[in-house]
Amino acid sequence: MNDAIALLAISQLVCLGALFYLYMQLQEVRRRGPARRQPSARVHRMPGPETVSPPLAGRAARAAYAAPAGGASHVANPARSELAALVARSNGAIDIPALARRMRKSEEEVRLLLRRQGIAG
Repeated sequence: MNDAIALLAISQLVCLGALFYLYMQLQEVRRRGPARRQPSARVHRMPGPETVSPPLAGRAARAAYAAPAGGASHVANPARSELAALVARSNGAIDIPALARRMRKSEEEVRLLLRRQGIAG
């Protein structure tokens, strides 16, 4: 029985020593800071921001709804006639979130469409 207790005590000391060693290694890694990896030669970084900020998203939406360079568009936009009808039915009071839900478009897109048609939004 005493031999079993002695073996158990030795194995616990070995485990505690291993935990202490791992803790010390972890502290050393933390002190060095994050590891910097070398980028692969096959990967090329694209210029520009990593995320799209709201002003850039607005600019992109304005560019998408801008008139084409050749003058008037050759395809009529059904959203514009629908927008005019919805605004006319609302008696001049424009609820942009409700209008966006009815048109199934974002509020920013509805605001841009309203501005392009000369309706204050």
